Amino acid sequence: MKYLIFFCIFIVPIHLLPAAELLKNGDFETADTTGWKYWETYPWDGDGAPVELPAHLSIALPGNIGVPVPPATSGSLALTQQVGFGGTARGGLYQEVKVIVNTPYVLTGHMSFYGDDIGDISIIGILDGSWNPTLAYTSLNKYCIGGNVVSPWVELSLIVIPSRDVITVFTETRQDWMHGNVAGWYDDLSLKPVPEPAKLFISHNPKANSVYKDKQE
Repeated sequence: MKYLIFFCIFIVPIHLLPAAELLKNGDFETADTTGWKYWETYPWDGDGAPVELPAHLSIALPGNIGVPVPPATSGSLALTQQVGFGGTARGGLYQEVKVIVNTPYVLTGHMSFYGDDIGDISIIGILDGSWNPTLAYTSLNKYCIGGNVVSPWVELSLIVIPSRDVITVFTETRQDWMHGNVAGWYDDLSLKPVPEPAKLFISHNPKANSVYKDKQE
């Protein structure tokens, strides 16, 4: 007497829940910079000392220089960092976020730019660690638009795998020419863990598997 036993193994797909948002006020719909901190290097000149005509970077919600179309990509407001008068300036906002070491995170959002000189630039980036304006200047993990250009909204994405339990998302706008205007526009910024690929699990519940016996004599 022989028995042929067949095991039917059920593959159960696991559906991931949406990853939690880690940035505060990334769409700036609060009409202010709640959750963010202002920073600037003052006095500053891209050509070094002496600083002939220092200026301050202003934060506006919304701004009035180089207004993109539409003026926002999420809701009705967007962050603008601008210098609307003669002088050199460098500054922006930053936000420190607690993270898990060696876990990938993705920063997404939209950015627009108005510049009238080759030295004008706007940046968004991520530091692996706490805020440090010197490291922001040399960081490679950033997205930049600059020069004598008018750029419409551009979608961006940056990935970081932190070696520390804190990372810093920062924005930066520079004007290193004493004349003209510059404006960096930011909207719909989001920081989340990179979702893992959907996983398949074999059920270990015996009741979830069926056994078929075929009696042969």
